[in-house]
Amino acid sequence: MTASLHPIVEAVDIESLTPMVASCVRDARRGKMSSAARQLFVRHLLLNPHFVQRLKVSEAVDLLFAAVSGEEEWMELFGAAVEREVPQLLVDVVDGLLDVGHVQILRLAPGDPPKVLVAALVALGDYLEGLEDESAQLLRGMRIARIQADIYARLANPRIWRRRKIPTSPIDDKTIAGMKEKRDVAQLPGAYGARINLLQRRDLRHCLAAAVAASGPASKRAVRMKAADHDKTFRVRAPLRLGISSANASDNHLRSKEQGGKTLNAGIDLGSEGDDAASPPLSVSVRRLAETRLVLRSMSSGFEAEFEADRRGEAGAQSDLFFAYRRGGDESLRMVKQALVHTGIVADHSADVVADVSDFTDGGGLEITTTSRVQQGSGLGTSSILAAAILKVLYRLSGEPAGGPDGEYPALYDQSVLLEQSIGLNSGWQDARGAFGGPSAVKDFYAPPTAGLPTPELTFVDADEESFCRRIVLFDTGISRAATRGLNTVLDAYLCRDPVRYGAIRESLAIHQEIVKAVTEGDYAALGQLASRYWQLRCILDPEATSDAIRQIFEAPDLAELSEGGMLTGAGGGGFALLVSREDADVELKKRLGHLRKRKPYARSAVVDYRLNRRGLQLEEQSA
Repeated sequence: MTASLHPIVEAVDIESLTPMVASCVRDARRGKMSSAARQLFVRHLLLNPHFVQRLKVSEAVDLLFAAVSGEEEWMELFGAAVEREVPQLLVDVVDGLLDVGHVQILRLAPGDPPKVLVAALVALGDYLEGLEDESAQLLRGMRIARIQADIYARLANPRIWRRRKIPTSPIDDKTIAGMKEKRDVAQLPGAYGARINLLQRRDLRHCLAAAVAASGPASKRAVRMKAADHDKTFRVRAPLRLGISSANASDNHLRSKEQGGKTLNAGIDLGSEGDDAASPPLSVSVRRLAETRLVLRSMSSGFEAEFEADRRGEAGAQSDLFFAYRRGGDESLRMVKQALVHTGIVADHSADVVADVSDFTDGGGLEITTTSRVQQGSGLGTSSILAAAILKVLYRLSGEPAGGPDGEYPALYDQSVLLEQSIGLNSGWQDARGAFGGPSAVKDFYAPPTAGLPTPELTFVDADEESFCRRIVLFDTGISRAATRGLNTVLDAYLCRDPVRYGAIRESLAIHQEIVKAVTEGDYAALGQLASRYWQLRCILDPEATSDAIRQIFEAPDLAELSEGGMLTGAGGGGFALLVSREDADVELKKRLGHLRKRKPYARSAVVDYRLNRRGLQLEEQSA
C-alpha cells in the first residue's frame, strides 16, 4: 500500500489527484489500508510539493472531505491517523518554513477533538524546547504563537481542562503563564497573538547585540557630553521616504530573515506654502541648558506637545510622568523619550530622569525639539526617519560612531528600527533607510535571507530627476491611517500562509524587479501599470487598506484618463498617493486632483510639490 501512495506526491493538479484520493478512501473503507499507510496518505496529501508551491493545499483538503460521507466517516477511517500525524505535520511545516497554512492541517481534526489538539500543543512546545539557536526559537516561535492562538480558540471550553494540564511553551511569558495557572484559556488566543511582535522585537535586539559584539569590544567611556559641545545647538534636517515598492512589507524582520526582502524608495523634500523650493520636512534640534531641567517639544502638522521637568518637582512624580507613554499616554513625545532611554542618557525605569540628564550634561539640562511638516501615518516613513534623526543627534552628543558620517550606515538605521519596535511600531528596515543620502535619491535594497541581522545590499538607481518629479505626482489624500494595524495584517498573512493573501505577498515580490527596471529606464507607462497591480495586491492582503474615497483617486474617469496608474505609499488606508501621469498630462492631473478638495472626503487633501533629496540626514552645529 505504501508504494501506491507515491503517485499522490506526484499529482500536479486536482484532475490527476481526484482518482487517487477516491482509490485510497475506497481501500480504507474496505479495510485494505494499514494504519501506517493511512498516516502516509494524510502526510503526502498535505505536503504534495506541486500543491504547496501553488498554494493549493486547501483544494486537496476539500477534495479529501468530498470523498467521504461526512465527519463521522472521516474520523472512523482516518481519526487514528490524524491523531498521530497532525502534531508532527505542524512541527514539520514550521521547521521547514513550508508554505502550508496551519489552518489546512487543523481542518483534518474537525469537531475540536481535545486529544489531537492538546497533542499538537505539546509537540510544538517540545520542538521549540529542542532548538538550541535562540534566533531560530524566537522566529519559529512567532509562527507557533499564531498556531497556538487558533488551537486555544478551539479549546476554550473550561470543561476540556478539568483533568488536563495546560501545556507550557518556551515562548510563554509571565502573563501567559499566569493565565494557564488560573486556567483562563479564553484569554490565551489574544495573549499569543500579542506575543508575536514581542518575539520579533526580541530577535531584532538579539541580532543587533550579536552584530555589535562581532564588531569588537564596546567602549567603556562614560556617556556624557563634551564640554566643547555645551554652548552649541545641534540640528538634524531630514527628508522623507517615498516608497515605490517594498514587495508589500518584505522588509519586515521575520520575512527578510526567512525569505529575503526587496525595496525601492526615494528620499524626498516637500514644498510648503510660502516657500520658493521644497525642503527637508523633518528636523530635530538639541541644545544644552545651563539650568538643570529637561524640556521636550514636538511641533508637528496638526498638533503640538511639550514635557518639562526640573529640580523643583518631586523626582518620582516627574519620572512617572516621563514614562507615561509606556502606559498608553503622551504618545506624541514617546519617540524622543524612548530615544533618551535607548541611548542611555536616561536610565530605563529611572527614578529621577532630571538627575540622569544632569549627569549627561555635567550639571545642566537638555532641550529637544522635533518638528514635522507632515502627520505621522502619511506613508512616507515619517516616524522611522524621525527616529533616525533623533538618534543621530543624541549619538553625536554622546560620542557614538553612529552619530557621525562614517558610522551612520547601517548602524544608525538598524538602531532606529529597534527604537520603533520598542514602542510598539512594527516598522521594517527600509523605512528609515529611505532617507539615506548618496549618489542618487532613488535606492534599491536587497536583503538576502539570513540567520542573523538582515544586511540590505544597497544599489543607487540612476533615475532622471526632472522626469521622475514631473511624471510621478504626489497627492496627500488627507485621510489618516493606522500603519501598525496594516503591517500586522501583512505579517499575519505571512504567518498563516493564507493562500489568497500570502499569494499576493509572493506576487508582490515577483514584480519588484520589473518596477526597478521601469524606474531605471524611465518607462513610466510600465511603472503606472505595475504600481496599479502592486496596489491591487496590497488590497488583497489587507482589504482595509482601501475605501471608496481612495478607490476614486485611481478609478474616477476624469483622473484615470490622465494617469498611467498609481498606488498609496506605505501600508495603505490613507496618507499619500503616488500617481504616474501620462506624458504631458501632469499639470492637468494636478489641477483635477486639487478640485477634489471641494468634496468632503478630501477636505484636507492637497497636491504636494516635492523634489528628490540625495543629501540624506544633515547634521548642523551652531555655536551660541
